[in-house]
Amino acid sequence: MLITVGAFDGFHRGHEKLFDVCRENAVNDDWGVVTFYPHPSEFMHKLNHSLFTLNERGFLSKILDIPKFFVFNFDEVFKNLSPEKFIDILIKNFDVDGIVAGSDFHFGHERLGSTEYLEKIYAKKIKIFTLNLFDKNIYSSSKAREKIISGDADGVKKILGYPFFMIGDVIHGNERGRKMNFPTANINLENRIVPAYGVYSTAVLINHEWHCGALSIGNNPTFHDVNETRAEVFITDFYDDIYGSELLIFLIGRVRGIKTFENQDALMAQIKDDVHTCREIYKSAMKFLNTKKFLERAEKIYYTQENFLPEIINIKSCL
Repeated sequence: MLITVGAFDGFHRGHEKLFDVCRENAVNDDWGVVTFYPHPSEFMHKLNHSLFTLNERGFLSKILDIPKFFVFNFDEVFKNLSPEKFIDILIKNFDVDGIVAGSDFHFGHERLGSTEYLEKIYAKKIKIFTLNLFDKNIYSSSKAREKIISGDADGVKKILGYPFFMIGDVIHGNERGRKMNFPTANINLENRIVPAYGVYSTAVLINHEWHCGALSIGNNPTFHDVNETRAEVFITDFYDDIYGSELLIFLIGRVRGIKTFENQDALMAQIKDDVHTCREIYKSAMKFLNTKKFLERAEKIYYTQENFLPEIINIKSCL
């Protein structure tokens, strides 16, 4: 089997070059991605949240047509594996006969492993494919995280090659939107990266159908009664009760930052403008064939299984 290895907290355009080489060189499409949970930087408290949750990463692996998706539990045992031990485990337990990696790839204890190391130690045992990827100052998971934290929906899409998205449960809020004739679905934001406060045009999948959504992320500063960050999406042309269900939400574009209004009437007037703008952004985005095709594939994949959580492999079981 041919594999590519990395933290992969979000697959971006650079990673797709790795996948293309895997597809082109694997026998009978026998290839896969090897990654870790939690993200090594999260484990070492250098990162608060990955770009996507593990469930979302599993979902992405299906959308991008990755045949096999292996996730190792990153713990102290794994952290202290020597580069040679890690590669030997992959060869022995997963019948790995080739590795595809970027030229700056590092792995193993204290990141002592590299593509040079692979070619020196393993070139006679397995195939080694070393690639020069896109400029990491432009295409990297850290850059993608920076873009979404700053609210740059267009910028993160250019890095990823697809819109940033969230899969989240609908939870109860204070129903203020309903009282203003703009009922919203409150999305659970626990244990995930949160886009910058503001209003976003979104594509929301419900019952095999895409809807335009106006997503507000913030703490309702006009009313001074919310301390935590909330994500509330008004779904246009949709009126059913969806409490307790799960939503797939793609961020198509950012409308504005968060504002404080003098009163409820001023807020309602702004919401009407926001919804109109969200509709226009959504309609414009759906005219692009690549976006439309990606959303069509996402819809097809989303309904294939109840969740996309991959099995987490304990490294001790492989020693």
